[in-house]
Amino acid sequence: MTRSQRIILIAILLLAAALRFYRLDAQSLWNDEGNSISLARRSLALVTAGAAGDIHPPGYYYLLWAWIRLFGHSEFAARSLSALLGLLLVVVTFALGRRMEGPALGLAAAFLVSISPFQIYYSQEARMYILVTLIGAAATYVFIRLIQPSNLQTFKLSNILYILLTAAGLYTHYSYPLVIAAHSIVYAFWLMSTWRRGNIGARLLRWAAVQIGALLLFAPWLPTAWPKLTGYGAISEAHPPGYILLQAFRHYTLGPTAGDMPWLNWLLAGFAFLTVTGLVRQFSKSANQRIGNLAIRLLPLVYALAPAAMMVALSFSRPAYRPKFFLVGTPAFYLVIAHAIIRRRPSIRAIVILFVTFAAIPGLHNYYHDPAYARDDYRGMARYIEAAARDGDAIILDAPNQWEVFTYYYGGEADIYPLPRSRPPDETATAAELGEIAARHRHIFALYWGLTEADPQRFIESWLEEHTYRAADSWHGDVRLAVYAVPQTSESESPQHDLNLTLGNAIALRGYSVAAGAIESGDVLQLTLFWEARQTPPERYKVFVQLLDGANHIVGQLDSEPGGNLLPTDTWQPGQAVIDRYGILVRPGTPPGEHRLIVGMYSLSSGARLPVQEEGEPRGDHVALGGVTVLRSPAPPPEETLSMQHQTDWSYHGLKLLGYDLYKLGHPPDTPLGPGDVLHLNLYWQAERTFSADQSLRLRLLDGSGRETAVLDAPIAGVSYPLSQWTAGEIVRAQFDLFIPGDAAPGKYRLEARPITPEGREGAAWLSSLFELK
Repeated sequence: MTRSQRIILIAILLLAAALRFYRLDAQSLWNDEGNSISLARRSLALVTAGAAGDIHPPGYYYLLWAWIRLFGHSEFAARSLSALLGLLLVVVTFALGRRMEGPALGLAAAFLVSISPFQIYYSQEARMYILVTLIGAAATYVFIRLIQPSNLQTFKLSNILYILLTAAGLYTHYSYPLVIAAHSIVYAFWLMSTWRRGNIGARLLRWAAVQIGALLLFAPWLPTAWPKLTGYGAISEAHPPGYILLQAFRHYTLGPTAGDMPWLNWLLAGFAFLTVTGLVRQFSKSANQRIGNLAIRLLPLVYALAPAAMMVALSFSRPAYRPKFFLVGTPAFYLVIAHAIIRRRPSIRAIVILFVTFAAIPGLHNYYHDPAYARDDYRGMARYIEAAARDGDAIILDAPNQWEVFTYYYGGEADIYPLPRSRPPDETATAAELGEIAARHRHIFALYWGLTEADPQRFIESWLEEHTYRAADSWHGDVRLAVYAVPQTSESESPQHDLNLTLGNAIALRGYSVAAGAIESGDVLQLTLFWEARQTPPERYKVFVQLLDGANHIVGQLDSEPGGNLLPTDTWQPGQAVIDRYGILVRPGTPPGEHRLIVGMYSLSSGARLPVQEEGEPRGDHVALGGVTVLRSPAPPPEETLSMQHQTDWSYHGLKLLGYDLYKLGHPPDTPLGPGDVLHLNLYWQAERTFSADQSLRLRLLDGSGRETAVLDAPIAGVSYPLSQWTAGEIVRAQFDLFIPGDAAPGKYRLEARPITPEGREGAAWLSSLFELK
């Protein structure tokens, strides 16, 4: 290597290290990572026993066991092992390319590995996938030395190293035989392309001896591994070969977090061109002179295709589509692309490098910064439950193997129940235990994950929907957190309030029951609706339940298909009665006062609300169920339960602005705003003292030149709740709606919020937030 090549390699390694250690602990551990750390924190004997019951061999767990004893078991410490292994993979890929053709190929391949979103993703996960990829790449390097030995001593050492690496791969992941298969295919081509050398039988025996040597080292674990390799069923749905190959190509090139960006197909087309170009150059006449026999030139292609080929083969009997299994083929694929880089003019080479760098940016940005691509957020769920849970609340983990990762984060005092106790669930025993849990607790937080294996019939969820009131339901990655309120009194099978209303033409609302006419802010209002199908509804409808304040702001809402999404309306039979339970969480910080409760239905496909009729007379698009009194909570809610978009720390004469939300009314927070829309603002106040006089609030919408476009004067609480009635420490969630004029020009706008004293004096701005009109 020249001095400049060494400098380039060092720069590539620094880049790779920066990308792999950047925000290493920003995301929560997900389920399998929690299991890794929990297992590695045990004794070696228990690690072995735990791996025997796991779906993975113990090699990675042994390595992690030693690592966390040196560096601790924090998120950063545990994941740093994978980050370091990912960095070593860059080095090994360079060595592979250098061995095949020289430093230029090695540097190009190392650069591609260093910025690969696919490899970076798994270099930041406390699992074994980057380790098995590293072992496979190292074994491939040694494999080349086996069929291109420089001397007898090197040949003997290569045989020993290959045996050790192959055994290590088998101890790391049960998919490692695909690496052995790829090497065996290439070895067969090598025998055919070098048959004139003779000794075909001896070389075959030597290859068999190497594999037997690795198998002998793996023999102690083979009785445990064999049932897992041969006895598992399908772990995914079946996919056609074309789909699997396309997904492999997409993961190799753009990574698992690229998303559906507008120019996705153009990027894939560019990589397809580079792949074809790389293969052409790899199999060209000049490559034969540089690289040597056909087997070495064939190796990257066979190795890159091996994971996809394995999934295609298994799809005919035991589908096992898991995109992470593609990872092991990435070093070989990048060697193919590297061939398309190095044999070009410097200007073209620079353009290609810019292209592959640009293609990596969306996947990396989404992975680092977009919550939609984050791992399951057990850290966030645990913190929320710690903040929201009260004395007498419980947590159900459905499935039980969430215990390790959840308890890694959770430090609260609520009782935790891992259910079901068996697979499949014993429904009688599970129902009895659920009944005991409900009898002892007021609220239940349920974490649903991996139900296909743990609770395929969703028995636990169905029981909770039938016996409790679901108040919240949110996804945190692939984990769903639901909150249930347990009824504190016996329930009647008939409604407290009779109704005779028709929604649409097929559904009647016969009545409703409300558990209490008054409820504290932050608690759950329990509502039961009594439906009847007059005929089979033509489609699926969702029920919406809303609690509205005096200004018609929503302070509690739940949208769900009947029966907690388990009783779709298109399955109802004529005359069928449906008892439907809803828990409405009154948002923490809701100002006390009189509120009204409304309910209705809308089409799941179109979103259109069903018209309401009473004895043939139209009654609008919702049903008013009466009044509910919201009481002030006896203690301020923890800030974690407020779910603020933006946090602030602005105080003004004893009134503190904790944060705010700003979005288009009735739409997700990231929906663009435009002229004619309604801008919705939530302000989260905290009184640092008591007040003797009231204040109001003035909202101003200013365009880019500072011209006032819209203005709103409103009570500081958003409704009639004078500041003089607030108590010290109280948190109030105030809501405001500001209409954006239809003739407002697109561009940058500023929203300002200023206090107005009883004398009409305007104070300094509490809030000054920029946004854009599209």
